[in-house]
Amino acid sequence: MSYSLIYTVPFATLDNIPCVVEIEKDGYEGTPTELTAGAIPFTVDIESEEFLYTPTRFSTAKLQVVGNDYLQTLFSTEYRQYRVTFKKAGVITWCGFIKPELYTQDYASETFVLEIECISAMSVLEFIDYTIEGDSKEFVSIWRLLQRCISTAAGQYNSVFIPHVYASSKAAYFTEENVLSEMTLSEQDFFDEDDKPMKLKEVLEEVCKFLNWTCTDWKGDIYFVDVDHTGTYHKYDSGLGNKVDARINELLVQDIGFAGSNHSLDVLPGYNKATVTCSNYAVEDLIPDLFDSSLLNPLIKDSPYYRKIDGDKYSHFVKFYTNKRFNNLFSDKDSLQQINVDLEPMGSNADNAVINNIGSLIAKQSKYKWADGEPSTLSFEDILIIGMGLSNKNYSLLDDLTIFLNNDIPVLQINPDYLVDTVISPPDEGATSYLLLSGEYFQSDSLYTDPGKEGDGNWNNVAGDNCCKFKLKIGDKYWNGSKWVKEETRFIIRCGGYNKSKIWYSWNNFENNVKYSMNIDSEGYAIPIRKEDHLLGKIELTVLRPMPNNYGEGGKIKRYPYYTFMRNLKLQLYKGTPEIEKEDNSSDRTYENVLNENYINELDEIEFKISSYNEDGACYSKVMLGNDYLKDNLYNSILDDTIRPEEMMITRCINHYSTTRIKLTQEIKERADLSPITRLSDTFLVGKKFINAGGSIDYKMNKFECIMIEV
Repeated sequence: MSYSLIYTVPFATLDNIPCVVEIEKDGYEGTPTELTAGAIPFTVDIESEEFLYTPTRFSTAKLQVVGNDYLQTLFSTEYRQYRVTFKKAGVITWCGFIKPELYTQDYASETFVLEIECISAMSVLEFIDYTIEGDSKEFVSIWRLLQRCISTAAGQYNSVFIPHVYASSKAAYFTEENVLSEMTLSEQDFFDEDDKPMKLKEVLEEVCKFLNWTCTDWKGDIYFVDVDHTGTYHKYDSGLGNKVDARINELLVQDIGFAGSNHSLDVLPGYNKATVTCSNYAVEDLIPDLFDSSLLNPLIKDSPYYRKIDGDKYSHFVKFYTNKRFNNLFSDKDSLQQINVDLEPMGSNADNAVINNIGSLIAKQSKYKWADGEPSTLSFEDILIIGMGLSNKNYSLLDDLTIFLNNDIPVLQINPDYLVDTVISPPDEGATSYLLLSGEYFQSDSLYTDPGKEGDGNWNNVAGDNCCKFKLKIGDKYWNGSKWVKEETRFIIRCGGYNKSKIWYSWNNFENNVKYSMNIDSEGYAIPIRKEDHLLGKIELTVLRPMPNNYGEGGKIKRYPYYTFMRNLKLQLYKGTPEIEKEDNSSDRTYENVLNENYINELDEIEFKISSYNEDGACYSKVMLGNDYLKDNLYNSILDDTIRPEEMMITRCINHYSTTRIKLTQEIKERADLSPITRLSDTFLVGKKFINAGGSIDYKMNKFECIMIEV
């Protein structure tokens, strides 16, 4: 965005300190106009939530101008169209934007007062979607999330204060380590199952809850406040680059001076039960559903939205689709070179793509037998059709044909735009988790063969790979059929044949290698995962053209199929531990503490959408520290020990709210060295310390109605 100055509103405080409100417009070209300030030119209201561990505490502002021009140009239609910056003695003291479509003015007089409502720059994050920075969802650090929130807010902030509380170890705490840059999680955590993103403010709130901090904008700066931290803060520039150390300061309200007589004292209630619930965003199906209706784009656009094909005994009905999360891949059947095939304009003739090429097509098929009469409804079956590229091959050249079929030709892959970084790892050293690849396979000479047709009982097998071939990559590792390796490779799954079952005209399950000791409640091809495999990154599954079984008579090879088919293709993750002894992967985890069970006054439940790992199974919402899950190993300087952030939040709440606390509201003078990390005290409340928890500032009157809560 490109802002240029359009209006200035100068005024002076009671102490004759010069102030000016600058209004900039995005894309404005012209000279600025000076406006006359109203009686109360500029006031700021800071959120005064009584819960000290609230994740954000932002501000709003009101600007008054006097004139005879209705200033309709300030009728904003977008939250960042007009940027407002308030400067006191030349120093940026507040920054934000004009709130769209909201202002109040007198309409009875020739000269009137226009009151313009503004919101702080950080508040604008409430209206901005989280977006990924790369081509697909990756791991992002806590540090990068903070940087993005601050930069996207586009406010003219001077500095950012961050408490020096956390480290990867006690020893690392006394180094230059920035542990927040080493703490990462999957960006998928910021998108729901329908791929709808969180707003950036919600992302910031979740980060702050996880760190037990409060983000607040204050007099041109941003503070990440740790209420319980009395040590060092790092003062960064707005890009979180350079830093210097800063310390909290202490002020006595009597030394600050009073600016009014509207003072009050409240006693806040205590609580003896605190609960933190971690909303686990479980990794369930590791690949998208090929037939998820919300992802499918029908290729036949006209009613009845299917194509009818009549045979000699059956009528077949077919629908063709693309799925935005998958790429159907095609190769020339002679050169084997990959080619581009646009399925969209092919419509009801999309099957030509697999008739004339090697490739795949997503379809739904139905049929009925004429002898049975026309059915009342059609029941469609989901299938993936794979063209083998054999329609112009000479079956007398068997050796050449076998070599041709042994080529690894990709026919379907997950769309790279939808790949997601995640962690696939068992919880402990020595444990084994499993990926389970399951599905069914069928082969035929016809696209529209009745699976009940069956063959003549003679099935012969050629040497080499038989049936389904896949390529599975996680991060920088490939599964080769026996172990995870860095070299690109593929693996095979047998699916019938070998005189055990019919493979022509009959559906066969993928090979089942599951044993009871694996603790998997399903059948399929199990792939073991151990902690030392270090599977970290995107999950990429590619379906290759199968190596089919041949059809023979009297022991003589007759032919290979023109088409193969798959259905119910799934890749799932299993922890490999008995479910009777472990909680379900998808269940949320709850931490709580009760001081006195005879009488419970419960604090509102706190929900974490970012959390540490605690035997939860694979979850997008879990934080990594380096190449492993963050567990109870995060060093906290307040405790001088390692602890989970969730348990630390419980500890903080119990320590603070186990007894009643005092809330003071006093009208004091506004001064530059009073900040959200200042410890305040009052002569008449001996031994008590308070923290600034919001209020209202009238800059012309130099008055701060300060809300202080005991810490």
